[in-house]
Amino acid sequence: MLRIEDEYDRYRETAFDLFNRIRPAVEILAAYNSKLKLEKYEEKVKQKLIKSGNLLQLIPMEFLAIKEIAAVCGCLIGIYLVVMINAAPFFIVLCGIIAFFLPDLKINGVTQKRKRSIFIDLPFCMDLLTLAVEAGMNFSSGLNEVVEKGKAGPLRDELDKLLQEMRLGVSQKEALGAFAGRIDLYEIRSFISAINQSEKLGTPLGETLRVQSDIRRNERYQRAEKMAQEAPIKMLGPLALFIFPAVFIVIFLPIILKINTGGF
Repeated sequence: MLRIEDEYDRYRETAFDLFNRIRPAVEILAAYNSKLKLEKYEEKVKQKLIKSGNLLQLIPMEFLAIKEIAAVCGCLIGIYLVVMINAAPFFIVLCGIIAFFLPDLKINGVTQKRKRSIFIDLPFCMDLLTLAVEAGMNFSSGLNEVVEKGKAGPLRDELDKLLQEMRLGVSQKEALGAFAGRIDLYEIRSFISAINQSEKLGTPLGETLRVQSDIRRNERYQRAEKMAQEAPIKMLGPLALFIFPAVFIVIFLPIILKINTGGF
């Protein structure tokens, strides 16, 4: 667990370090971008940033500025290709367009990786929360124990945000709703729905959490089994592209060379 926490902290430090190097240019471009009045685009990018965790605390116009900087770098690469290897001039525009959309691909990848991490960590965090509640703590105190003793990662960060909102006076139901909206994962929505239902009906919260923990763990096992069953099928592509041609070369190349030299 310490190794995973170190990798997560190292990833955050690297992201902040890279962003700090281009922060002045990003802020200048963001100031100009804010004058374009792109309300629909801002709302769309805002949701994408929220679901990705928004590690750098970007606003939509800053994200657009990063895309613009990437496009300029792509055009420079295109100019290099044109000058050094006599590539067609359209490579300048092509490289710029590809680079412009690279930040979108990156943020989509971060979002999917974040959801996968949360899905894996959820049963463990729910076990800690269940033990805390069954030991006599209320829901907020149990969350505090999970945040303090849980494994570093996106789920613990989101639970910390949830706890801070509840401490600031936001109702538990609203804070849980915002928590589910930031993650946008079926397992989280099911977990939140069970908690709200338990509060509404007055059923013991510890029992509800234990049932949910068992369900989430079974879902994780089922997904792992499904991935294991799909592995042989996914291996067919690399085998066909790389392994089989090499085997054919090893088997048939000596025969072809014998024929060409009149050995048969």
